[in-house]
Amino acid sequence: MKIVKLSIEQPVMFASAGSFTADRQWIHQQRTNNSFEIMIGIRDAVYMDIDGGKYVMRPKQTLIVPPNSPHRGYAYSDKNCSFHWLHFYCQTDYVLLDEKEFQADLHRLNANTYFNELGAYAYIPLHSSPLEMERIHILFHQLLHIMESRYTTRHGMDYAVTSLLIELSEQTLADYNARGGNEAILDTADKKLNKMLEWIRIHSDKNISVQDVALEFKYNKDYLTRLFKLKTGMNMQEYIHRLKVSKAKAMLYQTSLSIKEIAYALGFQDEKYFMKLFKKHENLTPSEYRSAYYRTHMNIR
Repeated sequence: MKIVKLSIEQPVMFASAGSFTADRQWIHQQRTNNSFEIMIGIRDAVYMDIDGGKYVMRPKQTLIVPPNSPHRGYAYSDKNCSFHWLHFYCQTDYVLLDEKEFQADLHRLNANTYFNELGAYAYIPLHSSPLEMERIHILFHQLLHIMESRYTTRHGMDYAVTSLLIELSEQTLADYNARGGNEAILDTADKKLNKMLEWIRIHSDKNISVQDVALEFKYNKDYLTRLFKLKTGMNMQEYIHRLKVSKAKAMLYQTSLSIKEIAYALGFQDEKYFMKLFKKHENLTPSEYRSAYYRTHMNIR
């Protein structure tokens, strides 16, 4: 199983969309596009070769063709075969994961809730059978409606495509979690990294550094830095800082502790450094963040 991992930190960019129905026996022409393409099966089977891999897309299944991937039909489909299609561009790089890499990502997401804040990615198998295909069809038809409405801004189409990708991703993750995944395919480094993330979470209210983590888990600091970046896509010190900022946000609106007390409670020896770091991540000072929450109107009706 191959899974496309792409960033949705910003909405993807809509290119084009439509529905196709063959009026005779039909085979997909050979093409290479610089955009992503998603195909959504409606009727009969479509036989696709995507960069050397052969797939049969049946009704209620999807195929995704990554950019710059040569693709063609390798067998004829019956007359009246039908599918939806949509092209889009991603504003950042994407990664094609194998099942082991996908499993490792999923374990990090499930084991450390702070990862939900740290990354915004959609995980979409090249070939999938979504459990709730009707929701995919609804989102696709909403996209077509927005496209035909000729809105003055194209952002509506961009967000509609992004919503469809999120739905495909969430169904993929939910199905994989429901089936229990496969712990056995995690290698030693992935298992150790999960323990490391948990250790950092537990100790994130201390003045910990990359060197502290390296000593605890008996790694060379430079090697650990490279490994963490490779496995998580971020710098370890940045990860530690984000955990601290996340905890600080909760303390700011859940307690009456002063900014200085919160800084010290999270292991910062320098209150001003804490304030600078918080603003870097939230674009607000701790005081401004707390004031924004104090102004929030709350009721029970």
